[in-house]
Formats: sequence, C-alpha cells, structure tokens
Amino acid sequence: MRQIVYRGVEYGEAVRVVQAQRYEREERRLFQNGARAKAVFGSGVYLVSNPEIAAQYAICHAETMWDKAAILRQEILLPGLFCLDERYGENELRTDALRTRHTEQHLKDRSQSMDNQEWLEWTGDEVRLYLIACGYRGILYRISPDLTYYICYEPDVQISQISILSVLDVSEIT
Repeated sequence: MRQIVYRGVEYGEAVRVVQAQRYEREERRLFQNGARAKAVFGSGVYLVSNPEIAAQYAICHAETMWDKAAILRQEILLPGLFCLDERYGENELRTDALRTRHTEQHLKDRSQSMDNQEWLEWTGDEVRLYLIACGYRGILYRISPDLTYYICYEPDVQISQISILSVLDVSEIT
C-alpha cells in the first residue's frame, strides 16, 4: 500500500531531489543560523501528511539558506512502518527501546554525561536501532486527524515519485 506525503525543503535541494529521485540528506541538520532540525526517532527521512505543515518546514529551510521554499510530493510504501498514536506514542516507544537495549544504570550514566541535544540524538538513534532490530522500516505517527508524520529508515526503497508540488518565494511571505 502506498500513501501520498509531503516534505518541505529549500528550492535548490528540491530541484536536486527531484532530478535524482532520492533525498540527499536526512532530517538531522544544523542550519547556518544555528537552528537544528531534530530527528527524535533517529536518522531517516521525515515526511508529513499535510502540505500546509510541509510548507512551514519549507519556509524555515528556505529562510536559513536564502532560497525559495519548495513543497515536495511523493509516494511512500506503508508496509513495515511501526504505528504510533495517542495511546502509544513517542515517550512510550523511547522508554521501551531504551529499557530493552540498556540497563537502568547505563541509562543513568549516559544521561548524566550528555547535554540535552546529545541525549536527544543518542536516544533517537537508539529508537531507530530498536525498531530496525524488530523488523520495522520506519514509523507512522498519527498526531491528529489532520497530521501524520512518516519516518523512513530506508528512503531509497520506501520513497518514489518525488515531484515539486509548489514553490514559495519567502521574500513575498515575510
């Protein structure tokens, strides 16, 4: 089964992605102005169900790169995605992943030796490794009826038919 989903990036990256039909980078990213795109579920390609939310991400990317914003439309394969929702969400998954892979003492020692950003990156990577070990290829996280996040750990296999849905001139928006 396939699903149409969206991703917001700066225009220059969008052109390269469409030409190559693959993403050149995953979610974790440090922008020129010091802002960070966080990957709370580990490295992978993060996509959304709502093009308006993708537009907000695109504008953030474009502003930091002094470029136009682009919303990309693509299809993803749904089989193999771990499902999160309001009953079993991000915190429950992180707790299960960490407790399965590490002792309480190890987690305490790690958390004390890292700052918040390092902890977030490490725990995200641990969630990713946990899900892959359980046979999953990513995450489908239903936030609300209007928004679902999709995280693809095997983007070259899971994502296809990438096209530009729209381009926004950030200078006209602000």
